[in-house]
Amino acid sequence: MLLNYIKTALRNLSQHKSYAGINLLGLSVAMACCILIALYVHEELSFDQFHKKADRLISVGVENDQWGRSRTTPYPLAETMVEEIPGIERATRVSYESNLLLSGDKENYVKIDDAKYAEPDFFELFSFGVVEGNPREVLDNPDTILLSRSTARNVFGYADEVVGRPVYWQKRDTVKMLQVGAVVEDPPVNSTIQFDMLISYQTKPAWGRDMSAWRAFAHHTYALLSSPEVINTLPAQFNQLVKNHYDIPEGEDPSRSFFSLQIKDLHLSELSNSSGFTGNRTYLYLFGSIALFILSIACVNYINLATARTSIRAKEIGVRKTLGAVRPQLVAQFLGESVLLSFSSFIIGGIISVVTLPYFNQMFGTNLNWQVNITFLLGLLLASIVVGVLAGMYPALYLSKFAPVSVLQNKSKKGSSGSWLRQTLVVIQFALATSLIVSAFIVYQQLQYTQEKDLGFEGEQVVSVSLPSSAAWDNRENLKDRLRQHPSVQDASVVSSMPGGYAVRIGYRPERISSQAKTDSDQTIMFAPSVVDYKFLELLDIDLVAGRFFSRDLSSDRTQAYIFNEKGAEELGWTPEEAVGKTVTFREEGEIIGVVENFHIRSLKEEIEPVTLQLFEPSSWSSGGNLLARLSPDHITEGLEIIESEMEKYAANWPFEYEFLDEKFDAMYRTEFRLGRIVILFTIVAIIIACMGLYGLSAFAAERRTKEIGIRKVLGANVSGIVTLLSKDFLKLVLTGFILAVPVTWYVMNKWLQNFAYRIDIEYTVFLLAGIIAIIIALVTVSWQAIRVASANPIESLRSE
Repeated sequence: MLLNYIKTALRNLSQHKSYAGINLLGLSVAMACCILIALYVHEELSFDQFHKKADRLISVGVENDQWGRSRTTPYPLAETMVEEIPGIERATRVSYESNLLLSGDKENYVKIDDAKYAEPDFFELFSFGVVEGNPREVLDNPDTILLSRSTARNVFGYADEVVGRPVYWQKRDTVKMLQVGAVVEDPPVNSTIQFDMLISYQTKPAWGRDMSAWRAFAHHTYALLSSPEVINTLPAQFNQLVKNHYDIPEGEDPSRSFFSLQIKDLHLSELSNSSGFTGNRTYLYLFGSIALFILSIACVNYINLATARTSIRAKEIGVRKTLGAVRPQLVAQFLGESVLLSFSSFIIGGIISVVTLPYFNQMFGTNLNWQVNITFLLGLLLASIVVGVLAGMYPALYLSKFAPVSVLQNKSKKGSSGSWLRQTLVVIQFALATSLIVSAFIVYQQLQYTQEKDLGFEGEQVVSVSLPSSAAWDNRENLKDRLRQHPSVQDASVVSSMPGGYAVRIGYRPERISSQAKTDSDQTIMFAPSVVDYKFLELLDIDLVAGRFFSRDLSSDRTQAYIFNEKGAEELGWTPEEAVGKTVTFREEGEIIGVVENFHIRSLKEEIEPVTLQLFEPSSWSSGGNLLARLSPDHITEGLEIIESEMEKYAANWPFEYEFLDEKFDAMYRTEFRLGRIVILFTIVAIIIACMGLYGLSAFAAERRTKEIGIRKVLGANVSGIVTLLSKDFLKLVLTGFILAVPVTWYVMNKWLQNFAYRIDIEYTVFLLAGIIAIIIALVTVSWQAIRVASANPIESLRSE
């Protein structure tokens, strides 16, 4: 019987090729979208699951009034947790090291982008594969280092048998020789902990390993629990730990607290260091919803076309029932057709997804591949069968209920009782399609706004180059003078921080910054400081609002002068004019000599921050800075070559790396630009699938009304009148879908725009334009069939009458 069902299903599909083609193509494209999104979701949910003890591993963070939630914790926390909190078996620390070079021969140096300090217990907690050597011994010894396989290959040219070989480590201007103690496999891409090289904490300076430094937050702390349930008891234990180790005035709440997060939840938390479409749970929901939208539209096509074909299948059903078929058998027959179509679409969709996966990776910024487990593949197969059952359930139940006598006597209301469902589903289809059209418009407008908004400085043709060595920083005046001698370099400046690269924040309460502050708030104000030179403001064309710029003629400017931005003055309760002359203290006491216009130092997702500029250099900021150079528009390449040659004199081993300020800010919105392209692409796919269904429905509607149209033409109706007759009912449904989509889409996109501190206002014209586009698309789709039928010779349709 099963074979008979399959033969009947194949015969039915082959006899009605347009019906089968519309459904097969729509479902295949929808399946391909779902498969690709499923690969993406599977990858995101798999992070850190490969650790053997993943269910007992936690990351510890801190939450305080100044910084909010952060994963950086104090050094003493690890040992203290093990000693004072029952249920924590082990704890280990990880911290970051930057600006490192490695060489196997002291000549060819390789830049290490991701070096970390780690402790001996690191490999007791985490399951990273070992190639050779003993990682625990390496992390317990200050004279050895551990390399990943790819780093070993980059440094030595090969990754095997490098244990015991000397390696030269250069940090800024200091070179020392260490020994390779172990090589491990590269961390998997689905690991939140990535590294090129691990260094023993014993190598870290003593001040970085101070067991009394409870207020220095610079380490990531991980712990192994005795059982997964222990995590529920940690909040109370952390509260007690804070009371034990921080001085808290009686009657006041602690200004900070510790919290824990399971390692397998870290990647999708707000504390993830990932960028783009990875490490953000919102994108899982967004793309998952879009995939379901598209699949729903394809399923709606199947249901609509299946119920619309009632008149074609009715006599078949009547004959089958007369010959003894019972309703469950008919239901099984129709569900079998649906599942067969869905399974075929799954196979074709799988082929499409394999072909398009490289383009998907390029668009999403991911590295997905088809090396997935059998459980995942079986899950996709089961999902395709479920889709077939869900899509075919209503048509099967609807068609199988016809009474054979009524059908064979042509008394049944074929197709009429299902019309309400078809109309409802068409409304839903175009509500989803319209929602995607509006979303695409709003994303595009916001991205245009970020491109066109005045950032408060002029960053075009301004190149930024990091100064990785002390020699380059200490000789910055000579470096600038030499660059200015070249016509391809219009001007140059050296700063410790620049727009798009402010790493330091200092925070004080208003009264500590200045006794003349007028604000009533006692909240800590976070300032973004930068050591600049006399040319910085001029080079970036930042406008002065009050006071003056730094002057070479005034020696006091080099030791006790500050320039604020407008936001900084406002935070202390001053107008720009009032701020000039005020005494302020940021480690050093000085006077505000000028106030400049606000300028963005981060993306438009963030509010403008208070900024302070100074010429003098606190010792804690002397680690380096950045060279800024404005290049001649006609000699960009020549200017970059000049800078590279000059930098070689002070940092010969370091690779020459640069970026333009305007491109740096554009890169901050790379995810949004990708999102815009993705939404547009999925919108086009959804519209095409919806139009295919609408085309099929209009074809069946026109076919059922062929004789009516013939009579109307004989009685004098023209083509335009008949097209209007056949189109108006569909256009009403599209318009209803548009009306339903407006409030939902407005709410969702308004929530998305709240991610930006500076954003557009959603205007009604966006919805109006989207509605017009949806109506035009539907009208063109329906009219194609309507014109064909209306143009036919009425004699052909009325000949049998």
